[in-house]
Amino acid sequence: MFRTTLLFLALSLCANAQFNLTGQWDVTATPEGKKPLKLDAQLKQDGDGLTGQVNSPMGSGPVKNANLGNPEVAFQFLIGKYLFDVKAVANGEELKGTFNGPRNMKGVFLAKRLNGPPVSTPVEGVETGKLDAAEYRIDIPKNFNGSLVVYCHGYSPNPGKFQKEKEPNDLLKAFLNLGYAVAQSGYSKGGWAVKEALEETEALRKHFVSKYGKPKRTYVTGHSMGGTITLALAETYPDAYDAALQMCGPIAPSHSMFQRRLFDTLIVYDYYFPGMIGTPVEITDDVFNPLDLVQRIQKEATQYPDRLMAMQKFAGFQSDLEMAQVIAFYAAIQKEMMLRAGGNPFDNRNTLYQNTSDDPLVNRGVKRYAAAPQAVAYLKKYYTPTAAPKNPILSLHTTYDPLVPAWSVNGYNELLHLNGGAANFVQRFVSRSGHCTFTPQETINAFNDLIQWKESGTPPAPGEQK
Repeated sequence: MFRTTLLFLALSLCANAQFNLTGQWDVTATPEGKKPLKLDAQLKQDGDGLTGQVNSPMGSGPVKNANLGNPEVAFQFLIGKYLFDVKAVANGEELKGTFNGPRNMKGVFLAKRLNGPPVSTPVEGVETGKLDAAEYRIDIPKNFNGSLVVYCHGYSPNPGKFQKEKEPNDLLKAFLNLGYAVAQSGYSKGGWAVKEALEETEALRKHFVSKYGKPKRTYVTGHSMGGTITLALAETYPDAYDAALQMCGPIAPSHSMFQRRLFDTLIVYDYYFPGMIGTPVEITDDVFNPLDLVQRIQKEATQYPDRLMAMQKFAGFQSDLEMAQVIAFYAAIQKEMMLRAGGNPFDNRNTLYQNTSDDPLVNRGVKRYAAAPQAVAYLKKYYTPTAAPKNPILSLHTTYDPLVPAWSVNGYNELLHLNGGAANFVQRFVSRSGHCTFTPQETINAFNDLIQWKESGTPPAPGEQK
């Protein structure tokens, strides 16, 4: 009798030890008739008590009202204002059972303990540093939901720098307020740094994973050139990035986009205002003083109103100041691009120019240039889209953008239809003028639509972004 009692106690102790739920769990909740939802849970068991947090792409909430049996387990958790009830059975490193949620939602609940030591929730704060030659910044909010937003900045003549004590901008604050960690690379080089940004942003993501654990979801987003980088990261690393929000970037093949917009604009400008920027393949060093160059271009344009009107008609500029700003910016990009790529990447010997003041006269008078093969190869590599995305990409553009015209995004859509990737791309527009002039709220609304798409499998409707 005594030996039987000892054996019973020993078996009970072993069973209780086996089902300690402390640790990090990968959770799949599958509602009846719907796509599985991916979550994660960080649990702490103290005797018969169970606390912790469940993270989802729509928010995070605490574990409460636990009832721990052996092996039966029951608990509740909140996501926003919605309460979920879980009843499961512990079996080794798994919890299997059912759940009930709002609006009669119910289904199968499966949680698996992650291999390796549990990863604790990162502490609220800011991390800055340098990975190889690229500076970076990671912001972690107090209400961290377990997911990461990787942000890619746009074109800048110099590499990005970060000050730990400086507040993030309104958009990044909005991501942080939703509970997302935000990681940014400054890239090791300025200019059309798509090559460096691809490598260094992915290195930063891996740094985050090695230090804080793999995020529940990883989203990538960016503006302007950062939109191109966003697209390239989503296509190049489909297993690393769950979905992408591309904003106001030149996402058609870079070579054809720059040829049609940047180079041809400089060609026609040089025809109407010869020598103001040097030539389109020998850009003056005045681009290093952009404010002075803009003033000179604007002053010259106003002295020749007929030429100004012709240039505005060709390129669609809305004012003499806008024309001066864009021409100066395009000239700076072309000069940097030629240095980076090892020559002029563009060939206009067979280009016919239209929508000018006098098409025959302009086509007789513009200068013609051949491209350097190595420069063509470089720009095609950084970046020509594969247009076969594996995960959702939501694209946002204004209806009038003097730098990256709205028509330019159609080039990517055409490739998608040729390559069979259209199911993972939705184009939205904001009815506004200017380059990347979205409000933080419009951007967050688009981001929430992207999350819903990723979780439900149903793409949002194209059209106007509210």
